[in-house]
Amino acid sequence: MPPMFNRPTNPGARAECPIPARLDCYLTAAAPNSATRGAVGFTLIELLVVIAIIAILAGMLLPALSKAKLKGQQTVCLSNLKQLQLCWSMYADDNHDKIASNDPNVGPGSKSWILGYMQDNSPDSTNKTLIEKGTLFPYNSSTAIYRCASDVGRSTIGGKKYLRVRSYAMNGYMNGVDVGLVFFGQKGYKVNLKTVEVTAPPPSQAFVFLDEHQNSIDDGHFGFAPEGDQWMNLPAMWHNSGCDFSFADGHAEALKWRDSRTLAIKAINTVRTANNADLKRFQSIVATKN
Repeated sequence: MPPMFNRPTNPGARAECPIPARLDCYLTAAAPNSATRGAVGFTLIELLVVIAIIAILAGMLLPALSKAKLKGQQTVCLSNLKQLQLCWSMYADDNHDKIASNDPNVGPGSKSWILGYMQDNSPDSTNKTLIEKGTLFPYNSSTAIYRCASDVGRSTIGGKKYLRVRSYAMNGYMNGVDVGLVFFGQKGYKVNLKTVEVTAPPPSQAFVFLDEHQNSIDDGHFGFAPEGDQWMNLPAMWHNSGCDFSFADGHAEALKWRDSRTLAIKAINTVRTANNADLKRFQSIVATKN
C-alpha cells in the first residue's frame, strides 16, 4: 500500500498532506495548543489610551453638536417669524389693508394681535388660551409659532419654573404707539395704520416682529425710540449674540450684535450707549423720517 504522505527531504519542512486529507491536516497543524494559548485582553495602559482618545473626540464633537443645535433652533425661530408675518399680511388683506391692532393693553377684552402679559411671573405667561384670543390666531392655529426654542425666559409660579408661551413682540410703529414722540418729543415719525403706509423705512427694511429679550418682554408692543442713545424695550441676544426679525415685505432674517455694550444690557429703559452701531442699525428698521 502506498504511504499516506511523503516525508519531506528537508527535516525542517512541513509534511505534505494528501488530498482530500490535506485541508484537515493543515487545520490541525495550524491550531494552537490549548495548553499554551494565553488569555486575550487589554493592558491598563492600552485602556487609558483608548479612554483618552474618546475624551479628545468628545471634546471635538460636542461643541460642533451644540452649535448645530443652536443653528437648528434659530432656523425654527425664523420659520415662526415668517409664519407670524404671513398672518399679519393675511389679516390686512381681510381688513381693507388695516394693520392688526398693536395695543400695549393686552388684558381681558383687548383687541390686540396678542393677549397676555409675560413679565413678573404673571399667570398669563403660561396660558396658551390667551394666544388663541389674539386677532392673528385664526390665520394659523398653532400656539407653537409664538415661542422661540432658544428663549431662556422662565416664569416661576408656585415655586416651579415654567416656559413662557410667547417670545415675540410687534414693532410699536406698526399700529401701536409713537414712542419717540410720547417719551422724548421726537417728531416726524409715523405710526403705520395700513400696510400701504409702510414707506419709511420701506417694507423690506421695516421690521414687524422680533424676538424680545427675556428681561424685557411684557405686552405684545415693542416700544423703541427711533432717535437718541436710549435702549427701551430690548431685542433678544440668544441667537449667536443676535436677534431674529420679520419684515413687512414677508422675509425674516437675523441681525448680529457686535458692540460689547449691547450684549451687556440686562434691563429696560436704563442704558444709554453713545456711538453704538448696533443701536443705530436697530433704529433704522424701527422707523425713519420721510
